Amino acid sequence: MSLSSSPLAGFHPTLAGWFGRAFGEPTPVQRDAWSAIAAGRHTLIAAPTGSGKTLAALLPCLSRVALAKEAALARGAGWPAGVRVLYVTPLKALNNDIQHHLVGFLGEIETYGAEAGHGAWPGIRTAVRTGDTLPAERARMANRPPDVLVTTPESLYLLLTSDKGRQMLRLTEAIVVDEIHSLAGDKRGAHLSLSLERLAALAPRAVQRIGVSATQKPLSRVARFLGGWAPAGEGEADGVRAGEAEAGTPGSRTRAREAEAADG
Repeated sequence: MSLSSSPLAGFHPTLAGWFGRAFGEPTPVQRDAWSAIAAGRHTLIAAPTGSGKTLAALLPCLSRVALAKEAALARGAGWPAGVRVLYVTPLKALNNDIQHHLVGFLGEIETYGAEAGHGAWPGIRTAVRTGDTLPAERARMANRPPDVLVTTPESLYLLLTSDKGRQMLRLTEAIVVDEIHSLAGDKRGAHLSLSLERLAALAPRAVQRIGVSATQKPLSRVARFLGGWAPAGEGEADGVRAGEAEAGTPGSRTRAREAEAADG
């Protein structure tokens, strides 16, 4: 398959080439999720372990950051400091695991770019912010925010209630909520809903919401939790279920539909 006809066609060429070399063809859930995310819709990904959910959620976000950063640097405009992508997980242990994978992926992408002669990869910086983050690291983060921040719902809430935290997050373009099923039905989920709305009010443009989980019931209810609780009729969210993936437009009600997918 040529890159022009590939699901990776709109991605940064270095990232697309790395993915092809490392993983070959994308899984069905990745194809469906990338299409929904590229269209700007809120996207809920519900797929079994091994189907590539994490990269289904993250790759379009990383590509968007890389392309924008590369274009800004090419214009000589510089890159305004600020978090572009938030990755929220319910557990600090998951935060560290996601950060470990992110650092590994981004290192591989940079190496691939240098070897393949695609030119300089613009570089994407990541960091973790939890209750265990040392004060010195928090200060460094505030002075030089990462492009991608991995955090917990509670730490996100605290960031949104501080001046320095809001300054860090004011340029956020997308938020990924991992293991969303464990948050949607309890007080932590209500807390997170408030943070999502505060983030939406802070950012100068709509923040895309992406949810990830292997188990979500009822799926349409979780999709509505992710997309926001605006009255029906103000917008509409449609879904793709691949393994399962569901997508929506910002701030709206949800309609679920199902499509077949394999466990890649």
